[in-house]
This record gives sequence, structure tokens and C-alpha cells, in this order.
Amino acid sequence: MKSGSYFVDVILPLPLPDLFTYSVPAAMVDRIIPGTRVVVQFGKQKVYAALVFKLHTIAPSFYEVKPVMDILDEVPVITEVQFKIWKWLSDYYLCTPGDVMAAALPSALRLQSESRIVKNEDFKGDVSSFTDREYLIYEALETQAELSLHDIEKILSLKQVMPVIRSMINKKIILVREEVDERYKPKWVEYIAVNDKLFPEDRLNDLVNTLEKKAPKQLDLLLAYFQMSRDSGEPQVNKAMALKKAGVTTTVLQALVKKEVLLLSQQREDRVGHYEGKIIAPYTLNPFQVQALHETKQAFSEGSVVLLHGVTSSGKTELYIHLITEQLNSGAQVLYLLPEIALTTQLIGRLQKHFGDRLLVYHSRFNEQERVEVWNKIIEDNSNASSTGKLVIGARSAVFLPFSRLGLIIVDEEHDHSYKQVDPAPRYNARDIAIVMGGYQDARILLGTATPSMESYYNAVSGKYALVTLDRRHAELQMPDVFVVNMKEARKRKMVNGHFSNMLIEQITDVLAQGEQAILFQNRRGFAPYLECNICSWTPLCVNCDVSLTYHKKKNELRCHYCGYMQTLPVKCAACGDQDLRMKGFGTERIEEELQLVFPEARIARLDYDTTRSKTAYHRIITTFEEGAVDILVGTQMVTKGLDFDKVQLVGILNADAILHYPEFRAHERGFQLLAQVSGRAGRRKHGRVLIQAYDVSNPVLSFVERHDYPGFYMHELNERYTFSYPPYFRLIEIRVKHRDETQLDRMSNELSLILRSLFGKRVLGPTTPSVNRIRNYFLRHLLIKLEKTLSVKEVKAKLSQALESYRKKPENRQLIIQVDVDPL
Repeated sequence: MKSGSYFVDVILPLPLPDLFTYSVPAAMVDRIIPGTRVVVQFGKQKVYAALVFKLHTIAPSFYEVKPVMDILDEVPVITEVQFKIWKWLSDYYLCTPGDVMAAALPSALRLQSESRIVKNEDFKGDVSSFTDREYLIYEALETQAELSLHDIEKILSLKQVMPVIRSMINKKIILVREEVDERYKPKWVEYIAVNDKLFPEDRLNDLVNTLEKKAPKQLDLLLAYFQMSRDSGEPQVNKAMALKKAGVTTTVLQALVKKEVLLLSQQREDRVGHYEGKIIAPYTLNPFQVQALHETKQAFSEGSVVLLHGVTSSGKTELYIHLITEQLNSGAQVLYLLPEIALTTQLIGRLQKHFGDRLLVYHSRFNEQERVEVWNKIIEDNSNASSTGKLVIGARSAVFLPFSRLGLIIVDEEHDHSYKQVDPAPRYNARDIAIVMGGYQDARILLGTATPSMESYYNAVSGKYALVTLDRRHAELQMPDVFVVNMKEARKRKMVNGHFSNMLIEQITDVLAQGEQAILFQNRRGFAPYLECNICSWTPLCVNCDVSLTYHKKKNELRCHYCGYMQTLPVKCAACGDQDLRMKGFGTERIEEELQLVFPEARIARLDYDTTRSKTAYHRIITTFEEGAVDILVGTQMVTKGLDFDKVQLVGILNADAILHYPEFRAHERGFQLLAQVSGRAGRRKHGRVLIQAYDVSNPVLSFVERHDYPGFYMHELNERYTFSYPPYFRLIEIRVKHRDETQLDRMSNELSLILRSLFGKRVLGPTTPSVNRIRNYFLRHLLIKLEKTLSVKEVKAKLSQALESYRKKPENRQLIIQVDVDPL
């Protein structure tokens, strides 16, 4: 590279509106490439790993540049195409490049310095003048070279340690040093092997005889090694496995190493597991699947995004497998998106049978080391000319992986609102990013679902997408029979036991007698939504949020589902002192308990957020149900999505009203999707039944679900959307404002609404108070902007960004938090 001064524009993992420029030391110029990470200082002390966006020779004129401190990567961790997608994402969702970086990169690649406290060797002051806390820190530094802030918190048994540290800095007792540690550590595994140079076969026999007499445990380890080496055909065997097989400790191994009988070595191993089963070809498709596959390929050849509208159990996944096979055989990469991490559990085993080690899994339940290894495998595959392709299956964060040879993106259950990131920024929809990615990488996009989103189906009907329909279940199975139970009438006639209608109990009894399984759906976890005093109606509320606390019986505690606040179950009313406190409403935990009373012989399991907190919990519950070890599965919306169970003959929906009567314009759309999806879990191998319990049986959504009539529901809902100016006819931008002082919030939100109305007129609605008015001690107000599709979105967003930034900068408004959500769900 030519001589002269060079500079880099970098993205920092902070919510900053602009890139920052740093100078490049001459020795680093030839090694810096866009997409690599460099270590830079930002502010007075803090050090970060920043991403190089651009290398150039133009020095900034309005601030003095700092030098790049170090280079972390030899090859880029971000591709050129990714930078383009990031730019689109920050522009479209009105967020900063740093927001995108923080969301996109695995946490182990987003480094920032940690403050290290060291003793100031030049300090000559009087130790006797120290406070007790200062002395404890100074004493610890006598024996340790450095301390982290966490170390000091433990030493002082104190959370707020900064005042003490600042005092010691001012007195020049200590110094603060910032260090950046690489958080990704490759996995190294130790192996053992016989030193065949010193111990050829004839000497080994003598050694065995000696060990048999003098060191039998060493002989046990040696024999375990020989057996494992013979079984595997490899001269090296895993150290930990050999010790376990021999039943000995590392002390025994060290003795053999000291005698130079065994040699120790380390090998780097992937955290990504290997598939050792047999690879099978895709299954033969039925005529309807063949026709759908042909139509999909035809639409792909014309460059269209394809919406595959296939009823539940129509075999969409088998169609996906055929398309994936073609792409991988051509050396391309495939991204298979799912809305929930949970769904990957059942699907991974199914896909591994076809694709083996070409399948990678990526989602947030993986630890940061595993996620980096998947990231690195994609980077390696990008530059592998002889690649046989990679298939990545993952939840929404997988859209940020560094693909460069993407041939196909499948967005399964495309309607699901879990694809939408709510907090923090960027508040993106992974489905929409996938479509943009397809445009940048010339990849084919397939959106699959039994219950399309209104926007996607509108795009398909209007010709923007291609529509492929798969309206028959595999093996000529019929859709399940759906019955709506009028709970109002059932209660009048005393035909209800707890929260179960007699009809539902009869159906469950019948299913269990046949050795089949049932799923019961209640979209609320916990035991009871709230506790109420029967005398004065007092209800325990969260101290941080304006919501009642949910009772969880297993832990006998009340818990807030917004902030996590917990308290023990009160024994009497805090208002009137009476002890008559009653549980109101019901969640999955209560249903599980009541079922056990009605069906004492049945094996019952629960699938909700509370039972699936660990990495393997979901897999364990699903596997036991799949294997027939559970008769009835009770769950929240986790049970509605894409699961395939052979023996489920009955689905019971316990409270349809709570889903359909939510005060939000998408309530009917979501209600139809949830009810239709959970209904689809029934009768996937033989004809099934669905019972929907509801008090308002006149709701039109129920009749559409009964008839499995998505097109009818779509037309009905479309008329409502047109009348009230909602998507797909209008675009929405929601602005959420937060403040700890409700009076100040009302003033500021009203001021902001006037500013926005001066720009956008009657398109601005609000401010309104949401149903939950306070979360985590922040009061909330919402404003909504409805935009005609004929308007220039770019111009609107530019005006909006400028107005919000100007309002934020006013000194009196600095405590106000403003969040922008483009295309809210």
C-alpha cells in the first residue's frame, strides 16, 4: 500500500448515530480490511472492539483522531453484503449502526474493556488515613496484582463501589487500567497415546507384567487405552473417557506420563456436534406436493418471493427438504428460519437424517462459544470453492449470519409474531430482513404457513408474491372436526367440572381409552392470573409495574411477568386484614393440577416458559410426549407451532375469548392463527377432533376456524382493515415514550404529538395510555402514525428522525426515553 496517513471509519457497539474515525499506524495498514475488528479507545478510558467499515486517507477536520490500538481478526467477520443489509436495516427501522451491530454479532465477538484496579506504586501517603472500605481494597491489592469491579463488590459486600473507587483514585492510592479480553476460546480436548518409540510391542509385554504386580491401577488405564484404541482404530483416545472407563484419577495417568509410557496431546475440537447416523435421500412426494414443488420452482425462475399456503400436516417440510437438497448439491447455502427456538428441537433430528453435518443450528439458547463456532463455519464455507453447501436452521437472529453464497431462504410459519424483535433496537422483523437479504444475494425466498399474515397474503393475491397452495393433508387425511362449546350455556346447565366442559372431559376419556394423546391449550402460564380479597377486592400488585401478580403454586409465590418481581403468598388482605383470599382465573399450572384430579391415572406434562427455562428442558418434554410417555400435554402457544405428533387425536382450547377479545387491531388475525395452528396438531395420522371452549360463540372468527376457511377469514378481516386504515393498506410507525414521572410524561408526550401533527397532520394518533401503564417504574404513552402507501417512506422517516432528535436534545427532555417501532405487531 502507498505511504501516507490512513484512517478507518468504524462501527462501535453503541447507540451512536455516526461512524467514528481513527488513524491507522503504518505497521497495521496492510492488515486492516473492512469487516475485521479492531481495538479502539472511545472516550477517556473505555476500550471497545469496533468493526472496520472503510479504509481511507481523509482525516476528520472537527476532532483529533486516536490511533487504532490492535487488530483482532485476520479475515473479515462481516461480509460486504452484510454491511449493505445493516445499512438498510438502520435506515428502515430508524436505529443506529451500533444498535444493529449489537444485535447482529454474537456477544463473544462484541468486546469491551473491563476496568482493572491496580495499586499505585508511587503512592507515599499515610495508610492510617484510609476509611475501612479503602483499607480492605488496599489490603487485597497487597496480595493480588489487580482487582475487577466484581472482585471489589465481593470484598466490600457492596453493589455500589464506584464512590469508594473514585475517592481512592482522587487520593492517588490506585490506578484504573482498561483491558480487553477475547471472550471466544477454542475448545481443546486432551488425548493420550502409547509412546511406541520407547515402548514397542515386545517391551510392552514386560511393562504389563511389571504393572500387574506393582501398579494395578496404572495397568487398568493402559488396558482401557488399548481397548478404546482397538475399537476406534485410532492411536489416540480421549483422556477423560479413558480415565472414566478405567475408573482411575489423573494421578494414575501422570505416573504413566512420567514413565514416558503414555503421551499427552491436545486437539482443537468443534463445539458443534457431529452426526454419525445414516444419510437418507428425500422421501417421494405425493402428487399434490409434486405440483406445489413445480409451481414453486416456476415462480423462483421468474424471480418471485413465494408464499406457500399449505394446510397443517400437508407436508410442507418434505417440500422444503427437496428444495434444500437441490441448493446444497449446487454448493449453495440455505437458511431455514423458525419463529421459536423450541421448534428446532423436533426438526433437527428430521433434517439431520437427510443432511448430516451439513446442518448447523444457530439460536440464542446456544452459549456464546457455540454461536461463534457456527459463525466461523459460515465464514470458512464462504471461501471454500469445493463446498457441498451449508444448511443453517435457527430463530430470528440467524438472519445476521455472514452468508455470501445464499441460494435459498425458507421462512417457516412466516405469520408468527416471534419473528419481530420488540426490545432492544433494532425492532426488526426477521421475515422482512430475509426478503431484503434475498434481493442482495440473489437468493430465492419461500414463506411457508398454514395461516398467512394479512400482509403476506395480500402481497400474494395482488401479484407482488407468487402464491402456491397446498390444500390437502398428506395420505388423504381429512382436516380435524372442530366443535365450539358454549361455556355460558354449559355453566347454566351445570355441565362444567372446574375449567373443563363435560364434553371435553368425555372426549379426553375416550382418547385415553384408545391409548391416544391429547393437547390442551391455555395461553397463560402460572396457576392463577391474580389473587383477590373476597371482602374488599384488594389485589396484590407489582411494585414496579401496574399489573397484578400471577400466582405460581409450585414455588408458592406471586410473580410479575413483566419485570420478574416476586413476593411470598400473603396470608391476609393488606387492606382490610381478612384472610379470605381467592384465586381468580387460571393458567397452565392450574390446568395441570385440575387435570390430575379428574384423570388421576393419566400421565400429564406442561409445556410453557416456566418449564422450559433450561437449554434441554424443551427437548426432554417434547421427546417424552413423542415417545408416548405422556398422555396429556398442557401448554401455552408453544404447543401451537409446527409440532408433529402421531398419536394426538384431540386438541382442547380452554379459553378462546381471552385470545379474541384482546384490545388490539390484530386480535382477530392472531386469534385465528393461534386457534387454527393448535387445531392442526390433531389428527396428523388419523382423523382428529378439536374442542374450543368459548363464552362468546357468536364471534365470527370461530366459524372460520370451524370451517378451516382462511380465504373467508382473510376477506372478512380485509374489509375491517380498509375501513379503519390499517395494514396491509397503510403503514404504521409506533412511538413509545417513557418517563419515571407521569406528570412530566404527559406534558412531553402531548408536546411531541403536536410537533408530529405539524409534520404529518391527522395521520398522528395519540398519545394514548396502554393497558399496562407502568413497567419497571417507567410510565408509558404511545403515539401512532398511519401512512398511506403512496407516501415516500424515506422522506417521512427523515422528517420523523429529525423531529425526534431535536426534541430529545432539549435539556428538559433528557430523561425521556423515545422508542420507535416501524411496522409494529
